[in-house]
Amino acid sequence: MIRAALWTGIGQLRLERRAPIPCPEGWVLVRPDGVGLCGTDMSILNGRHSRAQSPLVMGHEITGKIETHSPGAPSPGSRVVVNPTLACGTCWPCLHHLGHTCRQLKLIGIDVDGALSELVAVPASSVFAIGPRVAADQAVLAEPLAVAVHAVDRAELSERATVLIVGAGPIGVLIGLVAADRGCRVLVSEPRDTRRQLTERLGFQAIPGGTGLVDGVGSATDGVMSDVVFDCAAQPRVASELSAVTRVRGTIVLAGLYAAPAAVDLHALTFAEQRLLGSRVYTDADFRQAVLTIESDTLNLSQLPTRTYGLGEVGDAFAAASQGDVLKAMVDPSK
Repeated sequence: MIRAALWTGIGQLRLERRAPIPCPEGWVLVRPDGVGLCGTDMSILNGRHSRAQSPLVMGHEITGKIETHSPGAPSPGSRVVVNPTLACGTCWPCLHHLGHTCRQLKLIGIDVDGALSELVAVPASSVFAIGPRVAADQAVLAEPLAVAVHAVDRAELSERATVLIVGAGPIGVLIGLVAADRGCRVLVSEPRDTRRQLTERLGFQAIPGGTGLVDGVGSATDGVMSDVVFDCAAQPRVASELSAVTRVRGTIVLAGLYAAPAAVDLHALTFAEQRLLGSRVYTDADFRQAVLTIESDTLNLSQLPTRTYGLGEVGDAFAAASQGDVLKAMVDPSK
């Protein structure tokens, strides 16, 4: 029997013992020792995710050790991280090497059981070896870091560009770190004091609290506005101001997922000849780049505030993720 944290309905989590999980051909079992919680998990817990159905074992930000052998996968005992996306392989995007935009894209921990369990089954092709000396609380950042790498690559950043991050959650902070590593000046707009203070410690320039977004960016850029804007907040009030905080011929990247249509000033966007880009999860190449970045310690991820909980403390972990006092709350199912 194995332990798992089961989501059973709105706001409800239950720890239970289950029969060992099946492992389909071409898949491997991973024994997680780090599972990051994110906004998607919070939306599932609160019943706001359109696809997730209870009962479900959540958890798609995964690091752990390989438990079983499968051709093409690292050997048992290897520390790995997991790309949780499950593409259909047959639609137009999949057939044109764009599986991350698959029309039927599913994710481990959302559409099938995830890693808030002592064992999780994942496709062998989705497993990436990571150095055994990498701490679990850094390895677990591979999935959100791959999101950041993909978003930054979509923007085609130039060195010394001014970048604005709207929303300093985990994705926003990681995008800022990747952009700074590529030689960019990073501005941040974030309403929470603790998050805004974190960005300043990381060397970013925070828009002062209580300052309007347009006025704050205008003051920081002498009225030119930002070369590139990453919308990590996905809030309607932000959408309406995206063009106004972007310079002429600047680029807007939607790095957060809007829950519903939002008003964007397309008239202003057209007159300023701005680019508006979507950015959806990541490719395998993005995931590999994230692993290499973590292994090289280029971004000094140990400076990010994280907190680890045992599987029996999963409710406390979700509370910490909701409060946002730490950048990343994670669960170690082995404890």
